[in-house]
Amino acid sequence: MKHTHLTIALAGLLTAAGASAQSHVTVFGVADAGIRKTTNGAESETSLASGGLAGSRFGIRVEEDLGGGMKAGGWIEGTVNLDNGTANTTRLWNRRTTVSLSGALGEVILGRSLTPGYTAFGEYDTFGTSGLADQGKFHSTAFGSGIEATGLWARADNSVAYNTPKTLGGFYANAMWAAGEGVAASAFRGARLGYAAGPLDVSGAYSVIDATAGDHKRTSLAGRYDLGVVKLFGSLVVNEYLEAKRTITQLGVHVPVGSAGTVRANITRADASGQQGGTSISADDATQVALGYVHALSKRTSLYGTYARITNKGAAKFAVSTPPAAVAGQASRGIEFGLSHRF
Repeated sequence: MKHTHLTIALAGLLTAAGASAQSHVTVFGVADAGIRKTTNGAESETSLASGGLAGSRFGIRVEEDLGGGMKAGGWIEGTVNLDNGTANTTRLWNRRTTVSLSGALGEVILGRSLTPGYTAFGEYDTFGTSGLADQGKFHSTAFGSGIEATGLWARADNSVAYNTPKTLGGFYANAMWAAGEGVAASAFRGARLGYAAGPLDVSGAYSVIDATAGDHKRTSLAGRYDLGVVKLFGSLVVNEYLEAKRTITQLGVHVPVGSAGTVRANITRADASGQQGGTSISADDATQVALGYVHALSKRTSLYGTYARITNKGAAKFAVSTPPAAVAGQASRGIEFGLSHRF
């Protein structure tokens, strides 16, 4: 995503912020809304939804050149629900709040940001972890481990992260540790290793969350390969908590259409095994199939459409979107058409 860069001199905003003439301020965001119809079980609802192609957001990044290859940075970013103008219900800057220091040896980041346990599958989601086909829905609920309430299935508060420099011949790694600070399902530790060069990008990750009654563990392996005429996506992620396990596999494609279009399609399978609270969950599986099209009107503005359907079995009740409420063992399907602008 390319953002609007505002380089501001010593006078004005940078003076007020106490930054130097070598500082850069980047104001960025996404304005994305679409018409959506969702059917869960026998109930349907039509709505105007936010973030069907990319999550609507507003953010500010700052960077200062300290000399000698060293840079300091800050990043604040929050959700904007474009359909009604509200922000996240629990915190204003819910997406990222960090300060960082980078140089020849890599980057250290302090604050709230995405974990390597999330990016290790999220960066390989055929639908960009947004809209009806977002595979995050299969990871955000984890057998009562508590990560649903804290949001640690994706982002960590009170974290210290490290990213290797971009000078390792395509190899990269990042690691994160987050303090629990006395809150259940808030402590995190994990790392990701990968290789990205030319058409190939592949990585694996392992993370542990100190959940409500034990460790929630996530192991993943994912990759994508650009053949030119088609881009292939694949991921395998295992979430384990106590005696319960969910294995999530995804296979997907991007197919260019002309100079401005892209067809997106994938299938995602969530297989449960073991038991929760003494009850077997082995029959609680789900399969999602999705098909979409994105048409770029410019480098920043796109029209899109997506159809997704989930087949739930047993007590599984995943939904492409809510409302209406998901129904255990019942199908969920939805269709949306929208407009997305990045700035």
